[in-house]
Amino acid sequence: MTDLRHTIADYPEIITLFTSAVVFLYFAVAVPDTFLSAFALSNILTFGGITGVMVIGVAFLMISGEFDLSVGSTLAVASYVFALALVGGIPAVPAMFLALLVSGLLGLVNGLIVAYSRIPSFIVTLGTLFAYRGLARILGEGAAVKYTPDELPELFTYLNGSLTPLNNLFDPAANFRASSLWFMGLIVIMTIILERTRYGNWNFATGGNAQAARSQGVNVKAVKIINFMISGCLAGLAGILIFSQRNSATPLAGAGMELIAVAASVIGGVRLTGGYGTIIGASIGVLLMSMLEQGLALLGIPNEIFRAVAGFIIIVTVAVNTYLRKGE
Repeated sequence: MTDLRHTIADYPEIITLFTSAVVFLYFAVAVPDTFLSAFALSNILTFGGITGVMVIGVAFLMISGEFDLSVGSTLAVASYVFALALVGGIPAVPAMFLALLVSGLLGLVNGLIVAYSRIPSFIVTLGTLFAYRGLARILGEGAAVKYTPDELPELFTYLNGSLTPLNNLFDPAANFRASSLWFMGLIVIMTIILERTRYGNWNFATGGNAQAARSQGVNVKAVKIINFMISGCLAGLAGILIFSQRNSATPLAGAGMELIAVAASVIGGVRLTGGYGTIIGASIGVLLMSMLEQGLALLGIPNEIFRAVAGFIIIVTVAVNTYLRKGE
């Protein structure tokens, strides 16, 4: 039994997959006509995928032992930068790279403060959560910025356009969008980096035991700073994906998504203390939360209940993972 426990502990995705299967079966029985439709199932991937882009960056950072609570605000800043650049006449592709550059710089600020001040990242990014949200309000002067050209840039189709040929295979039509492809592509890329490269090893070492990592020649500060920049860039990309579908940036864009990102990572088996976790597990975690939200909405249950259920699942998941890894 002990060997089985440790085997499961080595693959935290198993617990998340099991939980997802239970939740899926419940909604499949409770609301089969609507939940099992192609439209509802595609919405789980479509909406979860945008948040998932952010979750990948947050999970990667958490494995190195740090938090980023400012990602929701970074998303809002990126949305405004992208919107204002487009409204100002900058072509879509340079506008996108400008938004990603600003997002990376915001992540760099977080990383430098954490690395050189020794203030816990929870406190630092809690502060920048409010600071960056204020920056978003300043950029938009407290109002929404809308982008309404005669013809949308072709880039928008590649960012978050409808996958019409795929959607039309179903009756009624599904709602798969390009953001799902970005999400799945990033899962593959970041998983390879984390599990197949030297930098991935440095990431685990930094989160597991920073002092031991330093003694082995790992530049712990550089790893953490780079990871904050990755987190910021992916939050910015999520903001760009949202804007490319809605064509407007608002001061409240991304509000609360930072907690969803951390929760999804924890549900997916990423340790709060760092040094352990997978991108695949965190990605399954965000899809589980998206499925919960979709299923409860189909049952007519208020959004507040979703947060309560999600909170309960976080507690149970952490308790189970702690038990499984006991004695290591």
